[in-house]
Amino acid sequence: MRRITIVPSLLAVLSALTILALASNGCYKQSDFEPPAIVEESLVLGTVGGVTSLPADGVSRLRLVAQVDPRADLGKRTVIFSTSGGTLVGGNPSGQAGEREVAADGTGQATIELVSAQQVGPAVVGARVKEVPGLSRTLAIGFTAADVNGVIRFVASPPSAPADGATKSVFTVEVSSALPLGTQVAFATSGGLFAPENAAAATRSIDGSFRATVELVSPGAIGTGIVTATANQVTRQAQISFVRALPNRILVSTGGKVTAQAGLTDPVTVTASFQRDIGNVTPGTSAVFTATDSSGREIGLFRDASTVNASGTAAATFLAGTTTYRGPVTITVSAQGGTVFGTATIEIVD
Repeated sequence: MRRITIVPSLLAVLSALTILALASNGCYKQSDFEPPAIVEESLVLGTVGGVTSLPADGVSRLRLVAQVDPRADLGKRTVIFSTSGGTLVGGNPSGQAGEREVAADGTGQATIELVSAQQVGPAVVGARVKEVPGLSRTLAIGFTAADVNGVIRFVASPPSAPADGATKSVFTVEVSSALPLGTQVAFATSGGLFAPENAAAATRSIDGSFRATVELVSPGAIGTGIVTATANQVTRQAQISFVRALPNRILVSTGGKVTAQAGLTDPVTVTASFQRDIGNVTPGTSAVFTATDSSGREIGLFRDASTVNASGTAAATFLAGTTTYRGPVTITVSAQGGTVFGTATIEIVD
């Protein structure tokens, strides 16, 4: 048997002859020929880095990547993403609630971000080619227990403050950098009031350092306050104790009386003014009255001693009592738990 070899130039000639023959028979038109459309029915759904879990903090993000055949027609390259949990960010609305559509790029990739839910549990994300019915893929994503400090945390929260009705305590929170600038942090307190609102609630926008700060004005009563801060539906708390506000100085007056007769019939009214550099001494603070003679020995007695009132004053009545001592007496007034004191002098006479 003889083998016939057809060289490439001969193939070209034969092809040309075939086309001429068809043309001569009136069976070929140039408009009848179009290259076949290439639609590879392939779709792959994955994530950047292969990560398939997110902390359930409502902030963390995961980039989803859908890969279609890069040779597919330009009219068959729109990917529609969906999810059963969390929120999709990016693309354009598809017309169905929760779905977003993204046009694949020149390499056939379409990407979108999934923002985590705030509930622990599974979610199913999906991707389908809009123009190719039935061409879809799904991927399981898990939302795991989250460290809420990763969303919002207190970075400044004083443990205590004087209950003086004026001291301002600074509370600062830091939020996740995944939150957009301008995110609002809602503050609330169970004790004291925020300034300048003079209210138990306030909102602040995070700054360029992803922080927000409020000032809490102390109440005038001893107690405990809980300050809460909420961002992106995540709440953190800090506790502050309002402790007794003590005086910085005490001014003592005997009302102009400079002598007292020995015995129980010549009372001296002693009035003390308890003062602070900021705010007022906590009302109800006990005032301690004492009297000593020139040798430092206690002498006389006090009756009807009052506690510090809302005006910052307390009073008591001094009586010299039965004594043979004659001479100057130093009356000293201090506050319960305090380290400062005030004095006044009178003289016991016959």
